[in-house]
Formats: sequence, C-alpha cells, structure tokens
Amino acid sequence: MRTLVGSILLTISQWYAFFLFSQLSFIEFNVIIGSIIFVLGFIARMLGSIIFGYIGDRVNRRVALILTDITLAVSSLIVLIPNVYPLIISRLLQGLSLGGEWGGASTIVIEAYSEHKFRGFITSLLQLSVPIGVILSSLTILVIYNYSVYWPYSFLSITFLSLLSLLLVKNVTTQKVTRSETQPLLEAMRHDWKNILKSIGIKVSESANFYIFTSYIFVNSSSISFLSLIVLISISFQLFLIPFFGYLSDLFGRRKIVIIGLILMILAGIVLSRRNLLLGEILMSVSDSALYAPQSSIFTEIFDKRYRFTASNFSYQVASILGGSLAPVILRANQSSFLPVTLLYILVTFISVVLITETKGKKI
Repeated sequence: MRTLVGSILLTISQWYAFFLFSQLSFIEFNVIIGSIIFVLGFIARMLGSIIFGYIGDRVNRRVALILTDITLAVSSLIVLIPNVYPLIISRLLQGLSLGGEWGGASTIVIEAYSEHKFRGFITSLLQLSVPIGVILSSLTILVIYNYSVYWPYSFLSITFLSLLSLLLVKNVTTQKVTRSETQPLLEAMRHDWKNILKSIGIKVSESANFYIFTSYIFVNSSSISFLSLIVLISISFQLFLIPFFGYLSDLFGRRKIVIIGLILMILAGIVLSRRNLLLGEILMSVSDSALYAPQSSIFTEIFDKRYRFTASNFSYQVASILGGSLAPVILRANQSSFLPVTLLYILVTFISVVLITETKGKKI
C-alpha cells in the first residue's frame, strides 16, 4: 500500500507541475515563447524516459524514482528566478523528471501487484494523478488571476508535494532488476520495435485529446476564470470514470475499452466543431478516461521486464510529442477545425489497438 500511495502522490506532483506550466504557456507568453515552452516539456519527457529508464532497468527502479522526485523539486524552485532562461531550464528539468517518473511508477506498481486479478483497476488508480493534477493546476490558475498572485510562487506548493512524496517512495521495495544486454532502449528497439510502435500509436490520440481539452481551450476569447471552470467540470468526471474503465478493462479486456474511447472521441470532435464548448469538453474528458485508464496496464504488460521501465516510458513520451504537443500547436497556428485533426489520430490508434495482443491476465 505504501508503494501505491507514494507512487500516486509523486505522480500527482509531476502532472500538477507539468499541467500548470502548460496552461501558463498559453496565458502568460506570446505565441512563439509560449509554444517553445509548451513543446520543450514534451521533448524533455522523451529524453527523461531514456535517461531515467536506463537507471531503472540497469541499476534500480527505486533509485530512478527518487531521482525524478529530486529533479522535480529543483525545477519548481528555479521557476522563482525572474528571467525567461531559468523558465526554459525549469521546463526542461520538469519534462525530464516526468518522462522518467510515469513509467517508473507504473512499472513498480504493476510489478508489486503482478498476480492481482484486478491489476488493471489498481494501475488505473495511478492514472488518477492526471485529473487530480489538472484540477490542482486549474484551481491554481483561478487563484492566481482572481487574487493577483505572482504566478511563479504557485510552484512552491509543487516543491512541498514532491518532498512529501519522497518520504513515501524512498523505502519502497522493488523487484530485482534483470539487466538488459545493452542499453535498454537499444535492446527494446532490437527485439520489440513492433510493440514500441503499437504503444506509441495507442497513446497518440489520447494525448492529443487531453491537451486539446485542458490546455488549448485557453486560446478561446472567453475569460480565463470561465475557461478554468469548464476544465474543472470536465476533468472532474475522470475521478470516477478512470477507475471505472480500469475495472472494465479487467473484465472485458484492455482493447475493447480503448475502442470505446475512440468512438467517444469522434463524438466529442463533432460537438466541438459545432462550438458547443461545455458539452464538447465533457465528451473529450469521458473519451480520454476510456483511452487513458488501461494505458499503465498495456504499456507495462506488453514489454519484457528487462527493458519494461525504458520501453513503456519511451513509447508514452514519444506519443505525447506527436499528439499532446503537436495537436494544440497545429490548432493554434492554423485555427484548424477540431474534427480533421482528431480523426487522423483516432485512425492511428484504432490500427494500433487492433494489432496488439490482448494483455489482460498476461503473466508478467
């Protein structure tokens, strides 16, 4: 239980920091600087998956997790330096930290509960850190702009959370690492490149979905407080839907739940194209819940434990660049319609999920 609680708290800290900076990049900065800060976080996440994945697969899972925690705390303090260059360094460190932490926490949790009948449900609890992180970041945005708070001060709360989570994860027990033959990522690419591509494809539409309805929404002409409220309402549905879909994935399989999410995403794109903002945001959130709930399970169940930490993280973070960073930037730069952009991502995920072997009940 300590492993699960500590991993969830650390992952909440990571997502809170990442989402807050992502939302602020659309509010506090012009298009060029804001886009650089936004996209840089995603690129850094991919690099972090390689760096911390190497430590997690070659040295120790727990050591890798602790280092991501310390990196997050440092990045949140650097934000306080009033200059654009420290902000870029902070975003870089923040991305590196998250890039290593998500797959690390997922790997540690699923290996701890590898024999559990409802491990899809258990790992979906870790995924709750995302809506909780968005709720915290959106509430922070409301406080900043309603009470004229200097926005870098808000990152002090993230430093506190990361240090608190460190107390819980510093003594977690992990499975003994079976070292890969070479660099874990190279071994994964050599022996399991098909599953890496499929995993990227499964993630990419969910990532595009999520950052459209939580970050891109702030380019609308409505007030920031109103838009933050819509995000809060929409994301709140995920607090019960993510565990619900995680539970269903244990009953009916991971693939079926992902396909349900894709159907809902098509409906959401149609609604948003008709400018029904609140309903469209809610549908995007429900769709994202179905797409996201099984991901920790799929990404860790699909890869061999020799490179599981690295391969699951790397696949996740590459997909986040292709979906999460590109989709909002494309929409913002070209003022594109939602539906054509989302349909492309949906097609990629559908093909990928059809090609994977069902992982429910797989011995890991």
